[in-house]
Amino acid sequence: MTEESCLENVLLSYKKYYDVSRNPCKDFCATAEFHSHEEHYFLTKTARIAEVDSNEYVYFAVEENLSLKKLKELSSAAWSDGLSKVKPFYGHKNSDISLIVIASSVEKDAAKGAKKIKLHKSYKFSFFGWSNFSLIVYDVSAGKTWFNWHGRNLRSIFSKMTL
Repeated sequence: MTEESCLENVLLSYKKYYDVSRNPCKDFCATAEFHSHEEHYFLTKTARIAEVDSNEYVYFAVEENLSLKKLKELSSAAWSDGLSKVKPFYGHKNSDISLIVIASSVEKDAAKGAKKIKLHKSYKFSFFGWSNFSLIVYDVSAGKTWFNWHGRNLRSIFSKMTL
């Protein structure tokens, strides 16, 4: 399986619920956005009890050989671009940012470093929500994945991949 076919399989899994766009910026080959808005009210819509917004911004990158330096650059670019899209307010719950890196080969230091990348931001002591960073790295040649704490939920995307 090549990196491009692996990327196509991953993007297919996101197309159902996310708005996927190709070639959005120089560092990433694709992005996906998900927005959810809920309102809770009592008897009539004017008697609103609560309002909840939840967002997710996913960035996809394909690399030939992934080094720790390149992984940190991609993580920083995804985090800063994702945070620029966040608009916290009283009904904002969370805006999570995810990075999915598909590589032909992954250096050992990048594999170890993926677990150590932890980014989190709260808005007004979490009263206006928070943002977490999820990261998963997939090595196509070895069929292995590495992820940070929040990225462990992304493992299911790659569990069905065949070599």
